[in-house]
Amino acid sequence: MNTWKEALWIAKLEWRKSWFGTLCLFFAMIVMFVSFSWVLEAETQPPSLLNDIVFLLIFGCVAFLVRSKDLQLQKVEGDVWGSPFFMMLNMLPIEKDVLIKSRFVQMLFPSLPFQILFFFLYSPSLLKSMDVLEYVAFSIIWLAFGVTASFTFALSDVGDRFPPIKLFICSVAFYAGVTFVLVWLNTKTDAGIVGWTTIAAKNFPIWSILISVGVTVGSYYFSKYYMKKKMIQIDYLK
Repeated sequence: MNTWKEALWIAKLEWRKSWFGTLCLFFAMIVMFVSFSWVLEAETQPPSLLNDIVFLLIFGCVAFLVRSKDLQLQKVEGDVWGSPFFMMLNMLPIEKDVLIKSRFVQMLFPSLPFQILFFFLYSPSLLKSMDVLEYVAFSIIWLAFGVTASFTFALSDVGDRFPPIKLFICSVAFYAGVTFVLVWLNTKTDAGIVGWTTIAAKNFPIWSILISVGVTVGSYYFSKYYMKKKMIQIDYLK
């Protein structure tokens, strides 16, 4: 328990530095509230591709977007990429377990409260076509995705060696892959990612909850293992 308290104290330092991103998120909440009010009053459904993009941004990118630029992944020296702030903390007499947990805590706030609020705003539209259990399953699927994405961003703080060609190939593969999946699903199935998660929540609510929670727990332990391993492997002073 003490390690989580110490991790929270470290995370607070970063939250203070990321106040501008949090403020922008507050204004985004207001815009979202107004936008969803218009959608619900008009009783129209936005295109599935737009739904996918909105959900992926909210649950996949908020944890990264609200961070101060000084805390984000950047080139440190040579082929080494990582978070300079994390590297500085790693040189201090702080337990690795505390440092790793501080990454998780820092990434989960304010992104997780924002995502929960999003579902609160979105719930009237969802509850028109779902019962309570299906709504809970759908919410857990996406919240689990958001938490897993936060853990993934936490991995990037540790850093790694990325030669220019490797960085280019990984970037192109990632963005091209996401674009292909979005376009293919929306043109071939007319459902999109949000549509398919809705189908999963309606037809297999219990399994959807169990699998989502299982993947999230697994990603937590994998992230801890990966970060500890990389902290030993990478020579940050090279």
